[in-house]
Amino acid sequence: MFRASVVILAALLVSGCEMYRAAEPQQIESARYVSDAPPSVTLMSMVNSRTNRSAHSALLINGSEQVIYDPAGTFQHPDLPRRGDVHYGITPRFLDYYERYHARFSYYVHTQTVPVSLSTANQVLANVEARGRTPKMFCAEAVTASLKPVPPFTDVGITLFPEGVREDFAKIAGVENGYVREVDVGKNKVWEQKAP
Repeated sequence: MFRASVVILAALLVSGCEMYRAAEPQQIESARYVSDAPPSVTLMSMVNSRTNRSAHSALLINGSEQVIYDPAGTFQHPDLPRRGDVHYGITPRFLDYYERYHARFSYYVHTQTVPVSLSTANQVLANVEARGRTPKMFCAEAVTASLKPVPPFTDVGITLFPEGVREDFAKIAGVENGYVREVDVGKNKVWEQKAP
């Protein structure tokens, strides 16, 4: 039995599979963060600096609480409870951490923020929570399928391509753009600071 367990663990490590355990409800509740900013939904695109095309899509949802939906993503932090692909407790510090985790010499983060009502933000949150975990390479499909039923995102086409999501978001009235750029070369590093 021990030998079989070792073989399975080794296979997981070799295949690159992530060791994942869903957070308990009390962990999620204790990490809950409510932002003072108006409700919004932000598309976060990780854009290749050479091609200027997005390679990964995620959402920052600011509703009754602030979360990051990172389908098929590699981001994780021991202080952030996660269930499915939703990371809870996204304070400004952790949002900055997430953005700088992705931004580096070869990629920048393009944020497209759409102001929405609280009920709209909460509906998007409910949609992403209902999806569970996303297979690799299906981030754009997961993001667009979660947004599509909810105005003002009904014109966002369901796609497998992150750049398509970014292009559709650019057409939404009132969208606000932001950019995060880093200059570190090679493997990305995040220099974390202690919370004040």
